Amino acid sequence: MDGIRILLLVAGVIILLINFFINSGNIIKIVKYCFQTNSIANYWDLIFKSCFSGRAIISSIIGLILAIIIFVIIAPIILIRSAMGTKKVNNLLDEGLFFQYQDLNLEKDNLTFKTNINNELFSNVPEISVTGKLRVDAIIAISEITKECEAKGIKCEYKVMHKLPLENKTEALIPLFLTVDNQEIPTYFIYTPTHVQQYKKIRNKLYTAGYKKTIYFSTIQF
Repeated sequence: MDGIRILLLVAGVIILLINFFINSGNIIKIVKYCFQTNSIANYWDLIFKSCFSGRAIISSIIGLILAIIIFVIIAPIILIRSAMGTKKVNNLLDEGLFFQYQDLNLEKDNLTFKTNINNELFSNVPEISVTGKLRVDAIIAISEITKECEAKGIKCEYKVMHKLPLENKTEALIPLFLTVDNQEIPTYFIYTPTHVQQYKKIRNKLYTAGYKKTIYFSTIQF
């Protein structure tokens, strides 16, 4: 009888260990996902989908215990990271180091961009209609600028969403970075009053960094 009890005990321990490692593997993947997304919003949904089964009561109980322990550990860490990340993003936005753009669907408003490009570079770039979609407006602007450069025999290159190093180890994300006749010119698209304030701040930082010219395409006169 003692031998049977020992065998049953060993079998039970082996089953518990197997379920522990299976659940641990699933939970580790979920924890990695939470840290990657900087959110615990989907933690329990993922736990219930991967660690719970009506046919495996023991495994489910082990999974629940592990999930609760891990949640208590990681929740404060992720919440602090999320709060710090939000603060950092707000600071970057406030300094104009990057702009947030949304699709505004302005085609029906029949607007054209107000721009300083003809003062800074050319005199013949035609008016550019506003769509409110950054990607589309940037493509149209690039097309018109390229045409003008080709007509004048000027070399023109561009980068989109270009990361530009600035002082104090900061970076500005430039929507359109032009290189025209060996001049590097950050170019911005402005759709909202917030963009105007951001542009004024980043323009000063860029000037200090040696970029004496900046170009804007704006729906707002300023």
